[in-house]
Formats: sequence, structure tokens, C-alpha cells
Amino acid sequence: MDPSAGVLLAQTAVGTSVVLGLMRCARIWFCPVCSAVIRHKRAEEITRAVVEWIQRGGICFMVTFTTRHGHADRLSDLMDALQGTRKTPTTPRRPGAYQRLITGAAWAGDKRRAANQEGIRGRVGYVGMIRATEITVGTVNLWHPHIHAIVFVGGRTEGEKSEKRITEVFTPSDSALQELEDHFRGVWTRALKQVNPEYEPSRKHGVDFKRLSTEQDAKDLGKYIAKLQEGAKSINPANEVARGDLKEGRHGNMTPFQVLYRIGDLIGGVPEEDAPGNGSLDWCLDRWHEYEPAVSGRRAIEWTRYLRSMLGLDGGDTEEDDKDLLLEADGDSEFRAGAHVTEEGWDAVVRRGLDLAATEAAEGKDGNTDPEVMTARVREVLALAGAADAVVHLTAAEVAEAYAAMLDGLKQRREEAAARRRRENEHHDQDDREVIQERARRNLARLAP
Repeated sequence: MDPSAGVLLAQTAVGTSVVLGLMRCARIWFCPVCSAVIRHKRAEEITRAVVEWIQRGGICFMVTFTTRHGHADRLSDLMDALQGTRKTPTTPRRPGAYQRLITGAAWAGDKRRAANQEGIRGRVGYVGMIRATEITVGTVNLWHPHIHAIVFVGGRTEGEKSEKRITEVFTPSDSALQELEDHFRGVWTRALKQVNPEYEPSRKHGVDFKRLSTEQDAKDLGKYIAKLQEGAKSINPANEVARGDLKEGRHGNMTPFQVLYRIGDLIGGVPEEDAPGNGSLDWCLDRWHEYEPAVSGRRAIEWTRYLRSMLGLDGGDTEEDDKDLLLEADGDSEFRAGAHVTEEGWDAVVRRGLDLAATEAAEGKDGNTDPEVMTARVREVLALAGAADAVVHLTAAEVAEAYAAMLDGLKQRREEAAARRRRENEHHDQDDREVIQERARRNLARLAP
């Protein structure tokens, strides 16, 4: 993060260790280490949002969207069908089935028709969605991408874009909620059929609705109770949406990280029959090579724009926001002692592949938690890299002081990120105004004599 500050190897109050001061890749699709932390933080964020909305009196639905798929279907084509294509210098972005759910006159309403002026969106009080895409792969039917979404309904809003605010919470009628479910089922199946008739799921299995609710005592405690089954385990719906890294594929399927772990085992010499998962090394490598380009540049977890601000939450969905979550997570524990390693010393450690050994030395496997002994263990590891002099012992107070300086840098980073989001929102607002103005000009031109 800051070459002049080097790296802090800190021992926490519970006896674990953490490395402070390092930048992270924040590649949620590809890095098991960063993904676990990001998804944990995202799950906490989703839980806060759902609890906040239900405590206000709103309603949330957990909706799972799937597509029919077979052995011949490529992951990139399936992802395009679900999420839409990615914009390139030569081709515009094409919406996927997910984007079709919340477009059109039936959804948004038609002021020219008295019977549908507010549309389904208005009748159910749609506030927004949180969407996460999950992928599994098996040796029979290969790829199975699907979308989990939490849908927030029961709210009236005023204002536009970044000024949008919730002004009322109400309970939609049963008929309106049924209309929402029927609309999602119909649009989803039709949109996939238009892309490829082979992708069309049944109306029954393509979209799964589950209403999320809380008991009154849990509501008072701010705890979210509703649980869903994932195999034999009950998990929080926030984890169902955000924590793809926690899951194991069902019916012999594997998550991408399970494929990656199996690749590591097989390259490391573990016999195929002893390594968890399925498939030969070549098969697993082919799947990973297909997976990377299919998901690169896509959002794994995405909120409807302005939903966070309407619920009183900060943050964003970009890779920069993911990096901020990683840096914040480093400071979740109290520190007992630590060691400062200079930038040159840490570079020497990494070149020799001793960074894990240094981290384990800070944690300690011998049960001796004396701060001076911890530093001596770290110095022994750095001596193997020829950098024993690059270590300085720090007391608990000195670790806290050094980390506070790093947090000051993080605060500045977050302020810059907030300013960036404001500029992006202003840019989006301006783009939307220009689109509306251009549409009005075209309509006037058609009406002109």
C-alpha cells in the first residue's frame, strides 16, 4: 500500500496473525483468498439491507433464476444469455434475460392506459434488487450458471437518480405479488427462448420464489432468521446470494474453486481417485480456461443503482470497492504484538516464497505468545531470505499506531472512491438526460407536419 511504511506482521488477541499493508488483487471470480473475504463482507452488507427493509415493514423475496443447459453449451454463451453481452469497441452491449425482467410497459406502466399507469413496478412497490451469479460445472451437463436475487418490494419512492428517496412503506396486495411472480416467470422463459430455444426452462423450474420473513423477537434484535436449504445445510439467504465460495456443487457438480483446488492436487501428485472432485487434470484445466474469459469483466454481486443510499448504506459494487472491503477486514481484530518489515525485507521474503512461513511465525505454533519471541520467530524466517536486519519489534501500542497511519491512508482512499462514485452518478444522470432529450427530439420530429 505504501512502500515507505513496509509491512506489518501482527499477532491478534485471539492468537492468529494478519499481514497489514499489502494490496490485494480483489478478483472475486478467480482468487479464493480475496473472494472469501469480499463475499463475507458482502453477505454482512446484504444482511443489513434485508434487516433494515423488513424492519421498516417492507417485503423481500429470494428469487433464483436458472436456464436449461447441456453438454454442448459453452459457458460464455450461457452467461451472455443470463447477464447480457459485454460492450466492446465495435459492438454495443446486448441485454440478457435478467435485464429484461424490469423493462417494458407491463413492468414500468403506461401513462396512456388508465388500467396500467403505474405498472407492476408501482403495484408491488419495487425498490430494487441485489443480484449474484453462481456457477457450477459437472462432467455430464457441464456448466450450470444461475442467478440468485433478493427483490425489495413494498415501497413508494420520490425523486430521481441519486436524489431518490423512500417515502412510504406498504403491503402489496396478494394479486400484485402474484402478478410480479407471473411476470418474472414469463419474461425470463421468453427472453431465454429468444436467445436460444434450447435454453428455455420450464415456467415451474426456471424461476423459484421464496418470501423472506422474520419473527417479531428476531426483528427487535435486528437478526434475520429466514433460512434456505443448500444440500443438507441451512444457510442465511445473504450467504446464499453472496457466499458462492462456501458452497459445494450438488449431484457431482463442482464450483470453479473446487475445480481449481483439484487442479492443484493433481499437479501436486495426488492420485485422481484421492483428490476431491471429478475429472482428469486436462478436463479440469479445460474447464478453468473456459471459465476465466467467460466471467472476466462481469459483476459477481450487483445492487440496483441507488438502492444502498435509499436504505442508508454506503459503498459500491466496483473492484475498487472490493479492495476497500479487503483493507477494512484487516483491522477487524485487536493486536497483541507485531513486527515491522521493510519493503526491501518483504520483497526478499516473497522472492524466496517465505511469505507464508513469515505469517505462520507471527502466529506461532509452539504456544509461546511472548511478543519478543514472536519477533524472533519472524526474524529467523527473514534470515533465510538474507533480510534478518529488516525486522523491527513492535509493541501492541506501536502496532496500533502504525496501523492507524495505514487507516488514514485508507480513509483518504475511501474519500476518493466516494468522490468517484458521485462523479459517476452525475455522469450517468447526464447520460440519462441526454437520452431522454434525444428521444423527445425524435418524437417531435415524427409529429411535425
